Amino acid sequence: IILGIARTPFYSFFCNFATMKRLHLCLALLLCYALAWAIDYDKEFAKVGFVDLQKLDNSIAVEIKYSTTDNFMGINMYGGLHKAYLRPEIAKKVARAQKLLKEVDPDYSLIIYDAARPLSAQKSMYKKVKGTKFQRYVANPYNGGGHHNFGCAVDLTILYKGKPVDMGTEFDSFSTLSHIDNEETNLKNGTLSKEAYNNRKLLRNIMKKVGFNTYRREWWHFDCYKIKYARQNFKLLDF
Repeated sequence: IILGIARTPFYSFFCNFATMKRLHLCLALLLCYALAWAIDYDKEFAKVGFVDLQKLDNSIAVEIKYSTTDNFMGINMYGGLHKAYLRPEIAKKVARAQKLLKEVDPDYSLIIYDAARPLSAQKSMYKKVKGTKFQRYVANPYNGGGHHNFGCAVDLTILYKGKPVDMGTEFDSFSTLSHIDNEETNLKNGTLSKEAYNNRKLLRNIMKKVGFNTYRREWWHFDCYKIKYARQNFKLLDF
């Protein structure tokens, strides 16, 4: 595993740290990274009865952002995880949402950026943002975990003819422009385009129809169940 890491972009990221203060964080992230590559995700998710979303509907696109460097941390935290796993009933809701979206226009498709999230990855994220202004965007893994850590949440957007539609911000943009409770104001002052506003409404309407809840700080995040219910009734993805 270590030899494999030495050949990845993450190794360069590791070597660029010059101070001991940053080295401490880097070592922690390196360990998480090594563990991520060592985990057999298919096996772990099978143990808890989770579903590979594309086995329900292979027309749904999947690009797990935390298995790339295209995320707010700029590193691959999931190792070899490239499938979107969810609790079975949640996966069925997403498949239903895809069907409704295709009824609006067959050139539309959902694309999944994140689904069930192992607790180890949640800890990596939290370490990265703890003590910063971005901490409020990442669920604290040490107080029971968040919706993703129970397979009850999905991060997604809409593709049109294979390309992401305008949503006003990129995925994982930790800014107030990503919030859904100030869209009317942003539309009026011109910081959110009419196209992006309408695209957000389309995504929300579809996801709400199949039983998802919204999260006011992230237009891309949808979940089911109250977090208290999830913690009391479902298995935490503690791997």
